Amino acid sequence: MPSLPAWHFREMSRGEINVDPVHDEFFKTQDLADALVREAIQNSLDARRGNSTVRVRIRFAGGDHALPAPVAAKYLRGLERHVDVPESGPMPFLVVEDAGTRGLTGDPGQDPELDAGDGPRNDFYYFWRNVGRTGKSELDRGRWGLGKAVFPVSSRIRTMFGLTTRADDGRRLLLGQSVLKTHVLENRRFAPYGFFANVGRDEFPHAIDDDAAIDAFIADFGLQRGEPGLSIVVPFHRDDDLRFEQVVASAIRQYFYPITRGDLIVTVEENGPVEVITGRTIERFAADEKLARLCELARWSMAIPEDEWTQVAEPAAGAPKWGESALEPWQIETLRRRFESGERLAFRVRVPVRRKRSRAAMSHFDVVMQQDETLRRGDHHFIRRGITIPEVRSPREKPVRALLIAEDEALSTFLGDAENPAHSDWSERNDKIRTLYENGAWTLRYVKNAIAQLSLALTTPPEGRAPDLLAEIFSVTVPAPERSAPGGEGTEGERGETGGTEVPAVDGTGSMRIVPVPGGFTVLGLRNIEGIRCLAEFAYRTRSGDPLRKYSAFDFSIGRDGVRFVSEGADVKTARGNRIEFVPARTGFKLTVSGFDKRRDLVVRVSKKDEDAPEAELH
Repeated sequence: MPSLPAWHFREMSRGEINVDPVHDEFFKTQDLADALVREAIQNSLDARRGNSTVRVRIRFAGGDHALPAPVAAKYLRGLERHVDVPESGPMPFLVVEDAGTRGLTGDPGQDPELDAGDGPRNDFYYFWRNVGRTGKSELDRGRWGLGKAVFPVSSRIRTMFGLTTRADDGRRLLLGQSVLKTHVLENRRFAPYGFFANVGRDEFPHAIDDDAAIDAFIADFGLQRGEPGLSIVVPFHRDDDLRFEQVVASAIRQYFYPITRGDLIVTVEENGPVEVITGRTIERFAADEKLARLCELARWSMAIPEDEWTQVAEPAAGAPKWGESALEPWQIETLRRRFESGERLAFRVRVPVRRKRSRAAMSHFDVVMQQDETLRRGDHHFIRRGITIPEVRSPREKPVRALLIAEDEALSTFLGDAENPAHSDWSERNDKIRTLYENGAWTLRYVKNAIAQLSLALTTPPEGRAPDLLAEIFSVTVPAPERSAPGGEGTEGERGETGGTEVPAVDGTGSMRIVPVPGGFTVLGLRNIEGIRCLAEFAYRTRSGDPLRKYSAFDFSIGRDGVRFVSEGADVKTARGNRIEFVPARTGFKLTVSGFDKRRDLVVRVSKKDEDAPEAELH
């Protein structure tokens, strides 16, 4: 039997600062199965070897498949002094291992931050000897250096083993690590980090490279370590939080895109049963039709010819913002018809990414989308270099299924800098976004709002008259209001509408009147102003500044959020956002806009096109 070392914890000196690891706090707000799957697969994808397909195997071993107690004892020797190890019975364990990766490369005895020389990237050093610090590049999916902490957190004894076979030199290296708290035994204080390693006089934990010991480890834990990669063993895994079905569902939900593309294969095993999730089988594992349709959309996006992508122009100089010029007018009608018929659409959106004191890099991201009236709200998915960022918040009023895919280097780097440590959200408050980039917050909003803005552009009512837009809702014919004398006291309609605010800027005083109605307003014609192009603008009142200038599409927009218009006797030319352009066709015309939040004050301005006019503030 090969000789194995005992666990070793460094004894702390008197007066040394006591600091306990806080990894548990980081993962308490997350589902442990989601965290384990996300972090483990992310690390494997970051370590991908060339264009190889990454294969991740997750195996639960319990019951008859657990490690017999006598065998487990040789891997726990010395650890029982520091942590409560179950005294009897076999040891259940969890295995997470990958293939198609390069393994943990780098000199295992080197500290690249202290030792001289510009050697190659040292993944081994950053994986085993750093917390919250990482040697990953800016393009990698995980860059916080906290993800690997999910392995000891997944263990009831807060312990893990790691065996790597390296692609560069073929060496096999084994280490174990336990992450406890600062603790006192027999009046001696020990550091929280312990190692299953060959520890020298300088207390440096050297990796085990004995072939016999490594072969025994592979056999004992049933590893598949015939090619480069990394195998993690978690003893006494938390089986109440980590279950077979949860892991399968989490892998599909978080990594459906690289699986569908063929970049990733995930195998999940438990005491014999095996599920293999590939691009060909993923839809069989989908828990509902919604996920199956999402996979279909992803697969379609990967086969689109270059000339079938609709190009969205670069935003105007300065802070990037969405506007009406994002799509050409000649494109809108064709795209709208295709979209409303349920056809899938693909957009390539160009956006500049500018680091401070650097020239802007022109980057892009892709949006593929499809309208689906069976959805209660938008089903939006944001993907950066294969990993789904699940908690990105964006307006989702439209029943649209969509993927936003960011693969380009400059934008992927920017979005990675915006991610939180859990890789679950993009935040404009991230220090890197504020300190490293020009217009960083605006650029992030531009990306996050892309699906909502494109959906809005494709579902805004077309130009022209819409007298029957709400016919299915309001079926009572409303007579036109009687004409009032110029400058008269008011117009009475079918609801006894009186008063209101006169609009003097169009062809003299008293030509129109703005009258409040429940949830909106009505513009009433009082004089003959036929053929004059008019503009109605409206916005919620703000505490300061011009409300119309501060209008946001997130407040409301014509055609969504319940905001609709009915026109009688006026030809509506355009209706978009918070603006309606119309031409009165007769005296006594009526334009009613409704569906606003009744709890907010509304400011309305009606004027001759391109001229100013007084506003009406409706309460």
